[in-house]
Amino acid sequence: MRNLLRKQINVIMTTKIPKKRNEAIEIMLTELKGMIPALLICNGIVITGCIIYGIFESHDVRLYIGLLIGNAATIGNFCYLGFKAGNIVRMRNPKRARVYATASFFIRYIGAFIIFGLFIYFGIVNPITILIPLFYPKIHYTIKAMFNKEV
Repeated sequence: MRNLLRKQINVIMTTKIPKKRNEAIEIMLTELKGMIPALLICNGIVITGCIIYGIFESHDVRLYIGLLIGNAATIGNFCYLGFKAGNIVRMRNPKRARVYATASFFIRYIGAFIIFGLFIYFGIVNPITILIPLFYPKIHYTIKAMFNKEV
């Protein structure tokens, strides 16, 4: 477990620190492109599970709508995090950067909570399938760290 954490930290620490906003966007887009295969594999597994569930129960379109909205939220959340991380890294005052990072964190999660809560409250989506895609980046980076031979 300790080696896995070291590998994850090594993957994060070897990422180039952006000097300009365009560099932060390029890094974020490169990471997003690298995450696409993991997103497709995870979505394939979840869709297969939804199909199997539909065979034994009944097919519900809310499962697939939740999966679409969850994927859109995951990509949007990742992009928002990339933009904000670029801003935080370029800040000169560490205290101000910490406050900015904390505020950004709360805005991200409160916004997601409100939007997901409304979708679930009005019965538009299935709560499980809207939340599963939020774990895809964590799965991607954990597997990437496991197979990273540099430590």
